[in-house]
Amino acid sequence: MWLKIRPQEPLILGEVRAGSQYLVTQTYLPGRVVRGAWVEWLLRHGANDAQILETVAAIRLGNFFPAVDWQTMEYALPLPMSAASCKRSGGFASEPLPRYQGHGVVDTLLPLLAYRLMERAGAQFTAPFALTCAKCGDRMEPIGGFYAAYQRGQHRHYAQFRPRYHAQTKVGMSRHRRASAEQMLYTASALSPRTPGLNEEGEETGLVLLGRVHGDEQAVQRLKEALSHMAVGALHTRGYGRVEVQGAEVRLHPLKDRLKAFNDALARLWEDIRRLAANAHEVPQTPNGTYFSVDLLSPGVFQKGGVPSLVPTLTIAGRKVEPTFWMTRPDMASGWSTAWGLPKPTNLAARMGSVYVFHWAGPEADLFPALQALEAEGVGERRDESYGECLICHPFHQEVEER
Repeated sequence: MWLKIRPQEPLILGEVRAGSQYLVTQTYLPGRVVRGAWVEWLLRHGANDAQILETVAAIRLGNFFPAVDWQTMEYALPLPMSAASCKRSGGFASEPLPRYQGHGVVDTLLPLLAYRLMERAGAQFTAPFALTCAKCGDRMEPIGGFYAAYQRGQHRHYAQFRPRYHAQTKVGMSRHRRASAEQMLYTASALSPRTPGLNEEGEETGLVLLGRVHGDEQAVQRLKEALSHMAVGALHTRGYGRVEVQGAEVRLHPLKDRLKAFNDALARLWEDIRRLAANAHEVPQTPNGTYFSVDLLSPGVFQKGGVPSLVPTLTIAGRKVEPTFWMTRPDMASGWSTAWGLPKPTNLAARMGSVYVFHWAGPEADLFPALQALEAEGVGERRDESYGECLICHPFHQEVEER
């Protein structure tokens, strides 16, 4: 189930930094922040610890990703680390507004995967793998952030999210005198609930945040009711954090279709790149087995042999499966526990957008249920805090030509 959160006030979704006079915000809504607002609502209504644990455990909250509320929105997701765009004129060529249109964004995962797998199989290429812009010939650079897919009539558009911030300088309060404190100014930089629209008129429109919720429908209804009466993020009492929540219809292809499309595209690219090998007759004509990608929609916390790691290990049908190819960068998983009044443990994490490709040589009947569970439950540790949320075979991996 997907939910759509519509901010009514600016949102501060960042972390408090000791000794800093700035409160900054993230551009997406972490699921653990939503869960914290829900727990606060339950506490206000007299729920005890056991009731809160039982209620919150009924569902698993994912992260909520930002997008402009425009036309028919199919989905909103983070761009994978395999996405690249022209250095000279970056951005989607299918952006609705001409001023935002670039030379296109392409996904490099499947071409690079086919190239690397053929190298391991003994293929000899006369040139290293490299991508250049199809329009100007300039080099391609990684592109990050969030994007949304829209349908307008017969045309499909991709639009990168460009946040607008709401900054306000405030005075700190003295807890002893209950009045303003001398030389205690701070600036709150919040995510604005209004953002430039995608119409040619350039009118402002609302910001929406799309996210997944897995679990009991009654618990989801209670969550929606709680968020309609509670603020999320920081500075609740100072005009920040009020939201509206409703169900969302997301047009994301089913897992089985995404898995088939991923392997079909890999087979097509394999055939094309195989022709470039000097010893093409010695290279297998098709990749064997089934390949799938695990794309992180939130930072992932992993361990290998008791040591922090940036690479997950999956268990499928009782077998340990290691990734054959990956793209990742380090991040930190931390936070503040309001209940404890203490900082949460800090762990090494793989950054949102990391991509891991796995190979499965067994029957698909064993693979598919494991992938369904992986999407629903996440991967790695601290999953109850919305770490390790993932998507199998991200739809953008199909975009092997500039879009």
